Order: sequence, then structure tokens, then C-alpha cells
Amino acid sequence: MAAEKKEESSKQRYQANARERDRTYSVNTAFSALRTLIPTEPADRKLSKIETLRLASSYINHLGAVLVAGPIDQPCLRVENSSGLYRTNHWTGLQKRPQVCTFCLAMHKKYVS
Repeated sequence: MAAEKKEESSKQRYQANARERDRTYSVNTAFSALRTLIPTEPADRKLSKIETLRLASSYINHLGAVLVAGPIDQPCLRVENSSGLYRTNHWTGLQKRPQVCTFCLAMHKKYVS
């Protein structure tokens, strides 16, 4: 009877390990697919998982800004005011400084060079 319990426990552990391997494979495949969608400098740069998530979030925000502001130079520095018109941000103080949008910077470099 003890041998049967041990065998059952071993079988359950094996199945749990197989599910975890499948889950890990699925997550890694998704990260690989996501990495191909995010523009990087250099293009063949291997991103860590956290870098991939952060850059993906930043890229989504950048694309949203491009949709809202149009294809202008550095659309992420533009904001919509209450009247629906767009204005350029005028940052004052250290707390209100914008984060540099990696993608705006890359596009700016591309057009300046």
C-alpha cells in the first residue's frame, strides 16, 4: 500500500513537472515573439524578460502618442489639453521632466543623420 502511494505521488509530481515545462515553454515562446515586434538598437539585441516588458509598454505608449498626435517629431512630448488641441509640454522643475521616449529618440536620430 505504501508503494502504491509513493508511485501515485511520483506520477502526480511527474505530471506537475510536465505542466510546468509546458507553461515555461509557452511563456518563453511568447517572449520570443514579442521581442521580434519591438524595435531595438542594435536590431539583433537580446532583451531580458523585464526589458522586453518595459520596452513593450513604452512602445505601446509611443504608438498611442503617434496615433493621437500624428506622425510629428517626438509625438510623446505632445499632450492633449482640455479643449482637445495639442500643445508642446513646457516642463518646469525636476519632478515634471519627461521621460525620454526611446522610440522618439531613435526616430529623431534617424531623420537627423
